[in-house]
Amino acid sequence: MERQILERWLPSISLVLGLLLLAAAAFGQESPPSEPGAPTSVTSPDPGSDAPARHRMGDWRRRMMERFSRMTPEKACKERYAREAGFLAYLGAELDLTAQQQPLWDAYQRAMLDAGGKQRQACVENVVTPGSDLTALQRRDRLQKLLQTRLDGLQATRPPLEALYQSLSREQRRTLDQPFGEWTPSRR
Repeated sequence: MERQILERWLPSISLVLGLLLLAAAAFGQESPPSEPGAPTSVTSPDPGSDAPARHRMGDWRRRMMERFSRMTPEKACKERYAREAGFLAYLGAELDLTAQQQPLWDAYQRAMLDAGGKQRQACVENVVTPGSDLTALQRRDRLQKLLQTRLDGLQATRPPLEALYQSLSREQRRTLDQPFGEWTPSRR
């Protein structure tokens, strides 16, 4: 029994720990000041303000955008997939699934990773190299391929998500509905 539990959770735990170490390394490094004497950290909002969570998330988003902008386009495509895989591992652990719910989660997670893999591949295949002059029609075709891949992924993952969602308790549904707690990107 313990071996089955270990075999089931070890890949997810390893992935989450790896992502945590990567995040700690990335966020632990401060970039040098652009000018001598310039501060190296962002000042936080007023302590009495009701926006600290938004500020922290905005700061996190800014750092991520800076990090992505320093990556090659191919690396950014792969990084997005890795983040999605890590988030799914986190969410699966956060849901605290029962034995009956676990196969439904596994089917959903597998579908999400398959769809993410296809999106990653489409992203890599449609990378625009610097200096390439695409016509308006070529840009539109490229965008259509990327969006079609995304739409296909959404359609493929809907049935496993519906089956999983129906099996969840009210608290688990709340976790799935708002995986970031009170703050969600749509409430900026």
